[in-house]
Amino acid sequence: MEQLELFDYRRDYIFDSENQVAHWYDILKETEDSISYSEHIDPKKGFAICGMEYEEYVDVKKDKLNGLSYDDILIYLKNFKKEERLEKYKKLLKFRNIEFDADLFTWNNDDL
Repeated sequence: MEQLELFDYRRDYIFDSENQVAHWYDILKETEDSISYSEHIDPKKGFAICGMEYEEYVDVKKDKLNGLSYDDILIYLKNFKKEERLEKYKKLLKFRNIEFDADLFTWNNDDL
């Protein structure tokens, strides 16, 4: 029987910080067919809207990267301040005519 390698994909935290109000983190990760960059905000109990979590993301299918690699994207993102990273990444993809999906999700975590 063959062992499936389901978790052999990269994941890099580009930013990870927290204080008494929230946990912020930015992740570049890959799956079998895509590369995703996302920025997360998880407010802590008693702050903002408790349990309301936020994720803004950009997803690119690997077959649409036009020669851009995971490492290229990682290095590019690390060269910018957190506040400008998402928009600079979208501009790069548009400049290189790379299709992407982007959105902002919010959801409630009832465990908080």
